[in-house]
Amino acid sequence: MLKKIPSIQLLFVFIIFTASVSCKQQTEKETEADTVPLREIDTSTVLLKINNTLFTLPSPYQATYSIKNSNIEFNKTLLNPVNNVSNYTTNFQQAVNLGIYGTDLGYLNVYDQIPDVISYFTVIKKLSQELGIDDALQVEIIDKIENNIDNEDSLLYYLTGTYRQFDSYLKKNNRKDIGVLIITGGWIESLYILSHSAVNSKNRQLINRLGEQKHPLDNLIEILSPYYYQSEEFSDLIDSLVDLAYEFDGIIYSYTYEEPEINPERKHTLIKSKSNVIISEYHLKTIANKISSIRNNIIY
Repeated sequence: MLKKIPSIQLLFVFIIFTASVSCKQQTEKETEADTVPLREIDTSTVLLKINNTLFTLPSPYQATYSIKNSNIEFNKTLLNPVNNVSNYTTNFQQAVNLGIYGTDLGYLNVYDQIPDVISYFTVIKKLSQELGIDDALQVEIIDKIENNIDNEDSLLYYLTGTYRQFDSYLKKNNRKDIGVLIITGGWIESLYILSHSAVNSKNRQLINRLGEQKHPLDNLIEILSPYYYQSEEFSDLIDSLVDLAYEFDGIIYSYTYEEPEINPERKHTLIKSKSNVIISEYHLKTIANKISSIRNNIIY
């Protein structure tokens, strides 16, 4: 076990994408040898309730597992460098990049890049403090996260268990726009990493995963739309995502749902649903280029 990181607070950005709203928060004292209940972990989708409307978005963990399972090598150059954090001075920049760093954290975690996991935790702490939302988690949960930083499955479990705390905090403090930006940043980074991997590998599973983003993108635009006139930054972001959605219209996509299967050894959900995507080389590269442009406008 690595030495515990001091005062890691509000690691929620990773939570929001790996969490299932139905997760039960564990408050009893547990040891490192405790078994994580497998039914509590869902790496496939995130269910969000915004303005009494339910939305589903794919977890960035889903894309990361698909990339790793396709034998794609870890590529650190795809991540937002931690040194960029000092560039983010507005709430908009801090929140959307918090989402980006959260997805990067998931990518690092799946590939067991422990030293970098620590660095990205530190960056997330910094942004959380600057946004004034570093007190949303209970001390017991923080301690469990710190103690399991190098245990992929336990870390995921304890992070997912904090979703309700995070969601409740933002709603109580009327900061829903911050939560929406975190979600958006995480989705953008996930699509960026996924599209880069799909273009370079031509892997069918990854191309299918890319095609699956067509409907979640529509959901994301709908979630963001109430904030269109809140600022020029919001307007530009939404316009760029609408432009991206036009490219997804060129994808022919079908999906067949199958009940997910729990993998006892790895302690996470095995996605068995099947999708089929027909996409031209032109559309694949255009989507990759456009999401790169959107993402680059955010991180710099």
